[in-house]
Amino acid sequence: MNNGTNASGTAQKAFDNDVAAHTFRPRLSFYHANGKGTGSAAQFEVVPACGDRDGAVFLTLAQQKSVASGSAEHGNRQHATFDWQNRVTVKLNFSDLCQMVPVFKGQAATIGDGKGLYHDSRNTTTLINLTRQSEPYTGLALEVSRRGKAESEQALRLRIVFNAAEAFGLGAVLEQVLGLLAFGIPSDAFYTPGPAHAEAEPSAMG
Repeated sequence: MNNGTNASGTAQKAFDNDVAAHTFRPRLSFYHANGKGTGSAAQFEVVPACGDRDGAVFLTLAQQKSVASGSAEHGNRQHATFDWQNRVTVKLNFSDLCQMVPVFKGQAATIGDGKGLYHDSRNTTTLINLTRQSEPYTGLALEVSRRGKAESEQALRLRIVFNAAEAFGLGAVLEQVLGLLAFGIPSDAFYTPGPAHAEAEPSAMG
């Protein structure tokens, strides 16, 4: 009787873990393509705190690579593509998000009075800015500038502008994410993070 109960409990836990693996959605992506090929895309990936590991959100930006072509009507529709190979990824910790969320929620116009978030690593210096703009159109501009410390390396600058609805949604979900970064997810929930956070502060990949 006890063996049957234990087996049943183990099976239920395995089922619950499998459900958690398929229902926990740690990524959120935005694709802003345009006809000029000057658009960009952004992806937010959540890595919850676990044990002694602090949680983080990995923000990845990529420039538009090609414009959309063809049409669905003629069966030759080709969607716009983005240059993920030369993406730039930054690691946002609890403190970083605490400064960004008020801007997303409309409680502040920019981060640190326009000074932004400064990330310094052995090989690169990164500046992250989030600012409300009214020209050339209203939105919330997220910009990441990264420069290598070698004199020969050129600075990399990527930018995306979120509309009011996107900014509202991001403010809401990132505020909730703060709990995952601080306290993680239940220990019995199974979660395998993706590749975006393979490095703590990766530079753009060529």
